[in-house]
Amino acid sequence: MAELQKDPITRSDFIGFTVFGGLIGAALTIPPIAFLLHPVIDVDVLGETDVDQEYQEVGPISEVPADEPVVFNVDFPIRQIYGDEEIQDLSGQGEGSGTTLTNAVWLSWRTETDEDGHAGESFRPEWLDETTEGLTPEQISEAEENLNILSNSCAHLGCPVRWVLIEGEGEFLCPCHGGIYDINGGYVAGPPPRDMYRYVDYEVRENGRLYIRHEYDAGSEYPENGPQQPYVV
Repeated sequence: MAELQKDPITRSDFIGFTVFGGLIGAALTIPPIAFLLHPVIDVDVLGETDVDQEYQEVGPISEVPADEPVVFNVDFPIRQIYGDEEIQDLSGQGEGSGTTLTNAVWLSWRTETDEDGHAGESFRPEWLDETTEGLTPEQISEAEENLNILSNSCAHLGCPVRWVLIEGEGEFLCPCHGGIYDINGGYVAGPPPRDMYRYVDYEVRENGRLYIRHEYDAGSEYPENGPQQPYVV
């Protein structure tokens, strides 16, 4: 009776080859996947941003009247967090290159409003009529508590909002789809799912000027809508 031929590959050999092949496959696959996901990891996982996180000057708070908002353009320096630094320097995009991201920032004083957004009493400090710089700590605190610092990006689909007067009443109006907000940035009507985006890291300094960092209240007050950022700036 002929002897059966013995399988030259044992079970342990098969498992070993399988593990070894898996390691080789991972070594060849993980680096390109990590390269492709690098921007997502930096931004969504590590919370990094292209925008410089230093405070940038907005303007003097004395220029903000009691009954209407004022818009300022603020330039934030930017640098790609996942780009090659040498290439960015050669292309003129490196640190100190002057490359900026311009944000339109609306400033207004906190104002009492009713359910329909009609404005009442404004909390603009009375001392601003005489004192515009050399502010005391108490004056700085009062100003910071009563300032509205709003992005001009509509919370619906990101169109830039405008301040308009209708029959003597002022409101922020989105020209794209009709979103309406009151002077405090509070939602009044239309398709937006929330109030206007607010800058959350800011300070009024002794010189009477406002300084902000590029950081919003994205999602913190509206967890039901998930994490959000302004669509445009």
